[in-house]
Amino acid sequence: MKINPSRLNTMFKFAGVDKTKLYTALRTMGKKHLKKEMRDGWTEENPTRCYCYVVSEFVYWYVSPPGTIPYSLNIVDDPWIHRYLRWPDGTVVDLTAEQFDNYQNLDYNGGKRRMFLQTGCKGPSKRARMLAELMGYDAINGVRDKSVPGLY
Repeated sequence: MKINPSRLNTMFKFAGVDKTKLYTALRTMGKKHLKKEMRDGWTEENPTRCYCYVVSEFVYWYVSPPGTIPYSLNIVDDPWIHRYLRWPDGTVVDLTAEQFDNYQNLDYNGGKRRMFLQTGCKGPSKRARMLAELMGYDAINGVRDKSVPGLY
């Protein structure tokens, strides 16, 4: 069973991200910006499929509060590692949860802390900057203040 739309909308509202803008931006990016082995899984009807890393990275660098922690999770019946965030108060923010047909397979308690690697924790990757720009954010550096203790 897919995630309850109300639960997903609550996560979008909590994160302060416009769902329509995100989906439109991901459709614009399309499968071209995914790893080759992930491209067959992506469709316009399921625009977040295989984009959990990029979406989580975007949310982390552009909208999440200091103290937010990136996580990864192995999912039953899915070959890819799933990415999501935990806000400082422990709230899970997973704006790509609807990509899965069986939301019950996402055991957030089994996740592991895992920082984004492409930029050596120095800022958003090229794909996250592209997503930010398509959504109307300043795509240059993100807004994360790296001077705040405990971010990494």
